[in-house]
Amino acid sequence: MMAMSHVLIGAASWAVFAKYSGVPIVDPQALAAATLGALLPDIDHPGSWAGRKLGIISVGISAVVGHRGVTHSLLAVAAMLLFLAEKGAGSIAAPLAVGYLSHLAADGLTPSGVPLLWPIKYRFSLGICRTGSVMEMIVVGIILLAVGWAVGMDLRGVKWPKWPF
Repeated sequence: MMAMSHVLIGAASWAVFAKYSGVPIVDPQALAAATLGALLPDIDHPGSWAGRKLGIISVGISAVVGHRGVTHSLLAVAAMLLFLAEKGAGSIAAPLAVGYLSHLAADGLTPSGVPLLWPIKYRFSLGICRTGSVMEMIVVGIILLAVGWAVGMDLRGVKWPKWPF
């Protein structure tokens, strides 16, 4: 999936997690951490958003394991779940982990899939949409509508942050 799709799905995943964990949904720091987490697995691709921001690290990881390698595996899932369990749902680790896991789920919707059993090369895939396709936009739109409905996005009582400008 494209970076913006990962950002939107990461934020939506955080909204669902927050609602059912009893933490605020509209928290700028949590939303930023969820979107960062949603982009982080692609650090193994030098051309990705994360790869361009952390160039030398990305090039090194890509050279050793390639794209959609260990950063898209059950090892990464276990690391994120351990990180989340250790820090707790109310910490900044929660949205970061939720965003990260949402990335793997989203990539599982593409024909390229995710190598959950890395280093075994088999990739798990639902093959619903190709990266960058119109179908990807439709799938992301459906996810956003479903999440909005699921969390009952009644934002009338939300205390919005004050903008610095």
